[in-house]
Amino acid sequence: MKYARLLTVCALALCLAGCFSLTDKQEKTNLPTPAQGQQLFQQKKQALQDKKPQFSLPDTLGGVVSSERWIVYQEKQEEEFIGNVHYDNGQYIFKAGYALSQRKKNLITAKENVFIRYNAEDGVWYQLKAEQARYNYQTGEGSAKAARRKLIELQYHTAQNELMKAYGQKAQFNTQLQTFELDGKAKLIYTDAQGQTITLQADHITARQQDQYALLKGHAQADNGQYRLQADTLEYDGTTQQAYAYGDRPLATGATDEGTFAIIADKVSAHTDSQQIKLEGQVQGWVVADKINQSKASKDF
Repeated sequence: MKYARLLTVCALALCLAGCFSLTDKQEKTNLPTPAQGQQLFQQKKQALQDKKPQFSLPDTLGGVVSSERWIVYQEKQEEEFIGNVHYDNGQYIFKAGYALSQRKKNLITAKENVFIRYNAEDGVWYQLKAEQARYNYQTGEGSAKAARRKLIELQYHTAQNELMKAYGQKAQFNTQLQTFELDGKAKLIYTDAQGQTITLQADHITARQQDQYALLKGHAQADNGQYRLQADTLEYDGTTQQAYAYGDRPLATGATDEGTFAIIADKVSAHTDSQQIKLEGQVQGWVVADKINQSKASKDF
């Protein structure tokens, strides 16, 4: 059957067919007494209820989910949707090749080109693209996994017109707490309301949207378009606009109004707004200023 909602139409058609069948039979027999008629009516009504499929419209997301096949497990309160699964009520948009709704657990499991979007109020929205995903719509907890040689995509847009895009091979997230954990070629792109962008990359990224905090571990890198921090571990605090790099001799490279630079140290910190960089412990590197390059002494040398 093409759409799950057609099952309800079929159930109504079955009721109508039963009613017309009852009318035809009564015309061909002697009229029963009122008591017999009431008894016959109750018997036929019960027979129709026994025949009627006991389907319930899925209220997983507050409406009807369409799919090529729909299987209902009443005792477990589960519904399985197979093939071209689709739901859209303006607030929730959901697409996948397969989905399982487990009402007792408030859980949705989906796979095959999963697309989920939630439009909240005041311009806030969440969006997920993945090959597999699980989401608890009561707690906000979820997970996602990418297809082979692909990455999942998470997006979160705030009421302040901030946008965070996250990529990785696997993800754990909580939409209520606004937290994200990314593994495998993890990448986080944060753009503020003024259009300023900072890109974070690492093997593993933990991020909290509420206080604009991110912790990067393993081949960590932060880039704001002007300078770049590279280290084993990198910490970014958006509330203070500070980035810190630790371990494996962090490297800072980039360009400022004064010139270009490449410096290593035991610890590097940077203010992303003022572009001030602080280096501590065995500082080594070079700084090339345009004033030096353009000086007469530099030309003569």
